[in-house]
Amino acid sequence: MMDSSNPLYVHPSDGPGSLPIQDKLIGAQNYRSWRRSMEIGLSTKRKLGFVQGTIPKPPNVAVPPITQAENAVRIEMWETCNNLVISWIMSSVSESIAKSVMFIGTASEIWSQLETRFSLSNGSRKYKLSKDTFGISQQGSSVSEYYTRMKCVWEELDSMNNLPRLVTITPEISVFLNAVEKQKEEQRYDLPKCCYK
Repeated sequence: MMDSSNPLYVHPSDGPGSLPIQDKLIGAQNYRSWRRSMEIGLSTKRKLGFVQGTIPKPPNVAVPPITQAENAVRIEMWETCNNLVISWIMSSVSESIAKSVMFIGTASEIWSQLETRFSLSNGSRKYKLSKDTFGISQQGSSVSEYYTRMKCVWEELDSMNNLPRLVTITPEISVFLNAVEKQKEEQRYDLPKCCYK
């Protein structure tokens, strides 16, 4: 029996419809949120490496100490997982997008093509999101609904800042990080206030 932590393991409940993604990919306008939802879902199934290309197909010729028979089984398991991930991608995109990637052989190639096609440059996306923040108005909705819409834009903007991870936080770094967080909050207060249009 295969260890369930192995990315080639397929749980009995896993099938084409077992990775529910709430919003289907329809284009560049929802690509980032769709991609994040897919990454979370694939990660919970231990299949994220199939789209990242970090779980490559085993070679056709067995490399000792693996026998040719064992290698054939590994290839079949990899192809099963790859096709399962492809089915999850296909069921989470619009019909026209699914048709455009249907004959691509691997999940990582599909993922890469979708990234190339729908990912706006960070600069373009940041500009659009910043512009969106000024276009959002309360328009009769509750303050909490208005705040939620703004928070979605803020979170996406924050996610676009690829900052290095800190291993050790000294008191000086802590003070600096608090100042940066305070500045970010002040910038948010400068954005449009709850107003009716």
